[in-house]
Amino acid sequence: MPDTAASAQRGPVAALIRGLRHLWTDTPHPNPLVDQRLARAYILDTRDTPFSAAFVAAMFWITFLVLTGDKGTLVWAVLVHGMQVSMYFHLHGERPEDYPAEEAFRIRRRLETRMLFPGLVWALAPWLFFPSGQLPYILLMYFFISGMTSGSTMATAHWWRAAALFAIPGYLSLSARLIWEGDNLTILMGVLALVQLWSALFYSYKQHRIIVESIEKGFENTRLAQALAHELDQVAALAAQRTRIFAAANHDLRQPMHALSIFVDALSPKTPPAADTLHAMRDSVDALRTSVDALLDIAQFDGDSDKAATDAVALVPLMRSLRSRFEPMAASKGLALRFAVPDVAVRSDGRVLSRLMGNLIDNAIKYTPRGTVMVAVRRATAQGRPAWRLEVRDSGIGIDEQHAEQVFEAFFQLDNPGRDRSRGLGLGLSLVASMARMLGSRIHLRSRPGRGSVFSVTLPAAPVADFAPESAPAPLASAAPRRVLVLDDEEPVRRAMATLLRAWGHDVAVAANPDEAWAHPGQFDLLLGDLRLGSGLSGLSTAQALHGQGKVRRVAILTGETASSHRSEVELAGFALLYKPADAKRLRALLAA
Repeated sequence: MPDTAASAQRGPVAALIRGLRHLWTDTPHPNPLVDQRLARAYILDTRDTPFSAAFVAAMFWITFLVLTGDKGTLVWAVLVHGMQVSMYFHLHGERPEDYPAEEAFRIRRRLETRMLFPGLVWALAPWLFFPSGQLPYILLMYFFISGMTSGSTMATAHWWRAAALFAIPGYLSLSARLIWEGDNLTILMGVLALVQLWSALFYSYKQHRIIVESIEKGFENTRLAQALAHELDQVAALAAQRTRIFAAANHDLRQPMHALSIFVDALSPKTPPAADTLHAMRDSVDALRTSVDALLDIAQFDGDSDKAATDAVALVPLMRSLRSRFEPMAASKGLALRFAVPDVAVRSDGRVLSRLMGNLIDNAIKYTPRGTVMVAVRRATAQGRPAWRLEVRDSGIGIDEQHAEQVFEAFFQLDNPGRDRSRGLGLGLSLVASMARMLGSRIHLRSRPGRGSVFSVTLPAAPVADFAPESAPAPLASAAPRRVLVLDDEEPVRRAMATLLRAWGHDVAVAANPDEAWAHPGQFDLLLGDLRLGSGLSGLSTAQALHGQGKVRRVAILTGETASSHRSEVELAGFALLYKPADAKRLRALLAA
């Protein structure tokens, strides 16, 4: 029981000690700029206070010298004014603009601690010239000291430690001297002085917290304003980029359309078109398809939030395919195309990676007038794990540092202001950047004007045993006559597709909706169906039904929509997917399969 009682007594005492320690303990602010602001404000706000403090102190000691004639007032006058002169020169000797943020807490503590000296000087007044036995003069001293102490405490509430170091000695000294006097009224005044001390400290601490929080919010508002300004700058940059893209796309789409419209207007029912005219019309259509396909690719890769499928991709067969594809192109320019590829594998999407590297090689050959294009694979690390860095090096014209970011923008070309289509569209590197993001990586560029460029992408390594050797693709056989069903709600599309397929020697039936498709007798070798039909009907659902009932043996879905969800739906159904405008080579391959 005694131990329990002692514990109960220690509990409140320990709680009081913890509370006082919490109030007194000062630690660096998480944001050092807050301490820096407080330290600088201390100097700027209190630099001239010694003048007003000297005036109040002079009124105090002169009043009591005249009223009591106590020589102790003169001793106190020397102490207080000497202290004020010292404070004045100290405050004016500080250079707050030079306070570093990392040292601000230590500086602030040093400045606040100096407030103990004026507090001690004012604490000496009741002991140097206390008007003992003269109640009116005692009351006057009480109001002078308590008023001066309370006012200074509130004025220095920004810096609570300074306020406490000034207030505690003054109030405690005044309270002790009043209680020492021994009169009932003075004892009551001494207790009242302690209550005033507690009130002054409590409310000055609350004021201190409010001020610190306002400083914190000020810095937070500044940070948010800077972040907003950065976002606005990015929006402005994107708007400018969009303007450039639209201007370039407008030109690249209108040029082949303009040429094609002229050729169409020149056709006459009376005169068959010349072979050169038909060839030129085909070139215009191919140019238009290239531009549209590139724009669709950008929309597909940038709009696809899902990462590409990650499998073990063997680099040797992938690079062998790229070599056979680009060696004739390099040789025609007199360039050496070299490969240094070890027998390794990476975690990636083989289809996307092949297009990415193909675009980089194509770009390197295009902008290298002489010398070598080198494709190399080197060891690297990615997030602390083994990886391979795929590089395409060239000895071409190089890229200025100021254009290192712009080259990845759609339709941007450094040396093609006239938009010469024979030099490409300026979409290759934009697609490369989008495909790299899709693979969970990014493109790194190192370049020196006149010395060449190095484009690289780093991908996680995959164990060699994870991939199987690829068999050589079978040669494409000639397409035997097939029975084909064309399902599309657009009449011009049905007519054009039927004309093309019949010209290739196939038996073609057309349908505008599911009812017409089911109405055709017999079985079809291939269904070419639009993804979306009129009146909200689903071409994919119709194709699944026709295929499930054996009405069609194989299905290819055509669409102009690039959303990844549509691609996933078609792949999940096990059907081939063609993006409009469909390429004749892809159609021939489907029919020959």
